[in-house]
Amino acid sequence: MDEMLARLKPSLRQSGFRKHGRTFNRMTADGLTHVIGFQMGRFDPLGTTYIPGLRENLYGSFTVNLGVYVPEVARIYGCGEAKRAVHEYDCCIRTRLKSTAEDNGWWTIAVNKSLIAELLERLQVEAFPFFQRFERRDQILDEYGAVTDNSELMVAPRIVCAIILLYRGEREEARHLLAAQARDRTCSPRHQAYVIDLAQNLDIAIDS
Repeated sequence: MDEMLARLKPSLRQSGFRKHGRTFNRMTADGLTHVIGFQMGRFDPLGTTYIPGLRENLYGSFTVNLGVYVPEVARIYGCGEAKRAVHEYDCCIRTRLKSTAEDNGWWTIAVNKSLIAELLERLQVEAFPFFQRFERRDQILDEYGAVTDNSELMVAPRIVCAIILLYRGEREEARHLLAAQARDRTCSPRHQAYVIDLAQNLDIAIDS
């Protein structure tokens, strides 16, 4: 795995990414961080029962996770701001690179020209356009500011956008989104209570 990443590193460096272990980071002009993370398949105990489509044997395989990190969102709505390196699980926008084979986005770990070429192609065709969609906070707000439900890329977009708006000093717009999230009866009562507490911690008064 490390040798494979060493083969990919020069091309990713040319695109502005810096390597941190098995994760690559690139900061945008707006202070967001693009993340490419290589995740190895778990090693299951001997005797584990595998069920096709439910529990696969992923040992010896890897997948490529993509993310866009917004520091103020991570600080308020995540596990805190990332330190030296940003990982995909730190991000509020997340997805996974798709492979050309029918393997659910997992590749077998190998060091050969064909695999390296396939990964570079998938990054060029899929990952970089994904990152171009989210280089600035304005782009996130434009795409998700009016979205009410969880999406494939983001959980609770109204909360994420509200935090970005608050960071920009647009408190009334942030209050509007948090209030809408708290009134959303499709959410669980526990989540509604969380949103109300979040708003109070941000010194925003909302009616649920």
